[in-house]
Amino acid sequence: MNRNVWLGIGVVVLLVGGWLGYRHYRANDRSIDAFIPPGALMMLASDRLQDTVSAQALRNEIALRQLPVFDEARQRLDRFLYATADTATVLQFISGRNVRYSLHTVSRTTLDYIFYIPLTETDQSFLQRLTNPDPRQYRVLNHTFSGEKIFDLVSRANEPVGSFILTDDFLVGSVSGILVENVARQMHRPLKLAENGSIIRVEGKVDADHPAGVSVRPEVLQGLFSDASSLVRLFLPESLTLQFRPSASRTHLIGYAVDEIGGRRDVAALFQDQTPQRIARPDLIPQTTASLYHIGISDAARFGRSLSQLLGSASSDFLRDRFDQIKPDTKPFYQALDRDVLLCRMESATGAQRQVLILPGRDGKQLVSAYQRIAYRAGATAPAPLRSFLGHKTLLLNVPELPASLFSSLFTGFPQSWITQHGSALIVANSEEALQDYLQQVQRKAVWSADDRQAEFLNGTLRPANFTAFVRLNRAHTTVPTTWPLAWQNLLDQPDPATGSPALANLENMAYQASYGNENIQSTVILGRTTRRASRAVLNKLLLRKRTELAAPLVAAPFATGSLSDGTAPFYAQQADAQLSLITPNGDGAIQSSTDGPVRSNALAVDFLDNGRLQYLFMTDRTLYIADPGQKPGSTGAVSLQQIPLPAGLDPTYLVRPRGSRQRSIVALATHPNGQVYGLDRQRKAFVKLMSAPRKGPLLLPFQIMVTPDGMDILAAQADGTLNYWRETGTQHPHFPVKVERQTEDEPDVRFAGPALIPPGQSTLQTITDEGQLLTLLTNGTVTKRTQLYRPVRSGTFRLLPDEEQTNWLVLRSTDTEVAILDQKGERRFEVRALQSGRNSIRYHRLGAGVELVSIKSGSFTTLYDLNGRIVGDRPIPSDFPVVLQFDERSNELYVLSSVQRAVNLYSIRVR
Repeated sequence: MNRNVWLGIGVVVLLVGGWLGYRHYRANDRSIDAFIPPGALMMLASDRLQDTVSAQALRNEIALRQLPVFDEARQRLDRFLYATADTATVLQFISGRNVRYSLHTVSRTTLDYIFYIPLTETDQSFLQRLTNPDPRQYRVLNHTFSGEKIFDLVSRANEPVGSFILTDDFLVGSVSGILVENVARQMHRPLKLAENGSIIRVEGKVDADHPAGVSVRPEVLQGLFSDASSLVRLFLPESLTLQFRPSASRTHLIGYAVDEIGGRRDVAALFQDQTPQRIARPDLIPQTTASLYHIGISDAARFGRSLSQLLGSASSDFLRDRFDQIKPDTKPFYQALDRDVLLCRMESATGAQRQVLILPGRDGKQLVSAYQRIAYRAGATAPAPLRSFLGHKTLLLNVPELPASLFSSLFTGFPQSWITQHGSALIVANSEEALQDYLQQVQRKAVWSADDRQAEFLNGTLRPANFTAFVRLNRAHTTVPTTWPLAWQNLLDQPDPATGSPALANLENMAYQASYGNENIQSTVILGRTTRRASRAVLNKLLLRKRTELAAPLVAAPFATGSLSDGTAPFYAQQADAQLSLITPNGDGAIQSSTDGPVRSNALAVDFLDNGRLQYLFMTDRTLYIADPGQKPGSTGAVSLQQIPLPAGLDPTYLVRPRGSRQRSIVALATHPNGQVYGLDRQRKAFVKLMSAPRKGPLLLPFQIMVTPDGMDILAAQADGTLNYWRETGTQHPHFPVKVERQTEDEPDVRFAGPALIPPGQSTLQTITDEGQLLTLLTNGTVTKRTQLYRPVRSGTFRLLPDEEQTNWLVLRSTDTEVAILDQKGERRFEVRALQSGRNSIRYHRLGAGVELVSIKSGSFTTLYDLNGRIVGDRPIPSDFPVVLQFDERSNELYVLSSVQRAVNLYSIRVR
């Protein structure tokens, strides 16, 4: 065979080899992995994200499109597809296609998606419309980058809609042109570089039972759990590859994953030989729980030994030293535990942590005793006197971070331990107020086991696990947690064009569960909501729930003695001749002995009689009354009504609870017009003088009560410009009282029309003169800042408007017929005009779950406003007296108790 023949064969072989190599390259080029740029934070895959969902289904079920991250991906693809075709054409093109989405960092504060749509031979007509859109609306430009042709879709106003690349098998696009150029660059990298592990893949299947799959990079998980004091991120696997399916109730989507343990062996050792458990005591979880951490244990002794090893090698010097100190007493404590360790962080209007640690025990007394011995070994002072509340003996153990010393730094946030025993469970709270709030919820059955939907969530949606972390979102004024990275906040806080609210507003419950084996971590991510949505026909409508007719007109505002939402709360109503009636849910009224005049004050719930029930204190002009709604022995429907005479001249309009007071017998505070503060002593059954202002004159209400490590402080202003700042002992802080003086002779004398406040978490005093000069003072009485607010032509009076629990404040500018609500910097939020002169009452309400309202009563009607000035409810509420407001976060309903003439009405308003 001559040389030419061999040369020809060689050429053929080279051509065949080249063709085969090219085919191999193109085959890889057509796979998704060849398109994804390095550094993807997350990969999504779904064939149903663009599906339409009926409004009725959206109210009763959770749809994939309603979840954050998924919703943001859907919006970006919708904006691109619907720019060039009608709805029917787009749905015909996209239905049933398994579309992938990768999330990437564009800048320090911006994240964006790339979408990857598989193509078939039948898509040519749609692609023709995409590359040749209606010239009256859009046009397509193109440029070449890294050897790939990139199309840029822009509007006629040159606003970019998106960029895309067309291959034989995929349509790859993004709103960000930079990301599409990164795709082009990735397509021409050598395969070994494209497969260097810097990309992540969706390995889970997407089928009829699994509408979506998600893969997440480990640094993303750590970034979203960025709180340095939290160990939650240590319970998470290093990466997650989830397959989602609907829950049985269709209210949640559940993502399952099985990942290698990797660097989580220390945590896995903690749960070695511990059978995953369900939450066994939902009857102890309060309704206002905003976040919950649960550790399920089946062998308490083994768990205690494993935890001792973990704490003995803790990275925190404080925890390691503390555990070495208490270790001799920990063994009986761990052995006394039962199946649950529960940490509840309850809803807080101030943002302050209100935490309760719930420890069911095999023997409650043994568990409480063991905890006390550990506290005393850790340095707690001599036993404090026992207090009583709702039939529970409560005790202060003044030692910091004891729960963290026993269960790891996940349980930090306890500067002290307020403890009590409830059944066989030890209850530990980080403040007395948190403990009392917890006991009230448990007493009135405001717990998870009494809520059908929450019980179904516990027993059906959640699964047995070693560790559960639960968060109820939208529990504050903002929906996006401020601890999240700014890029994630910007991504998730974008409003949906269809609803006007971010997708995160659709998400109520978020849970992560983990069970640890020898090699793998079985993870579950649960996303959804237990609250039913209202149809737009019901949303924001004022609905009359119940009307109770009375025999005579009311002479004072009614007050409720429980939760209005469950329909079981009775209320007190005072009718003509000062007869006080307790109205039961079925409308029956038990008439009490007549009081000596109309009720002037608010009603204060206090365990005054130490009988395991709450009593209600209120004042007439001459007497304080104690109403006990419990029945007397041998009587039916009667209510005990005791009375205590008021000191001569005591102001009967305001009662307040002495939060933080070390004087266990003082249960309420009131003021005297001569500048004195009186305390109600339940042992002596009399008012006793606690504090006196050097300058005679009424204290402006409400005065502020602050909990301090030493007990209780009181800050009170007087109209002549005097600020008083008392300790609980009755002495004033150094440099107080302070008389604020004017700066120049041209200014009017400083006078106050409202209170002074120290905002929670701050160390400066805030107040405002009646002429509108906003003052900031240090706690030594020095004025550090004066800001004169805008005064309209009509003269008006300025004052601070604190909420009813003194957790926050606004600024109020009022005349006889107009009010303006300002923020804390004096910027106008909204105004209300044409009010009835002399018949106005303005109150600021913080109701929890981020619901903040201002109620303005003018004449015989009350109107509710949110802080942006939008009216809540479709019409004013008839009311002869200020209304009572409660918010039920389970149903998103606002309840309003109002009185008019001879009737008391209960209204509800469904809010978003």
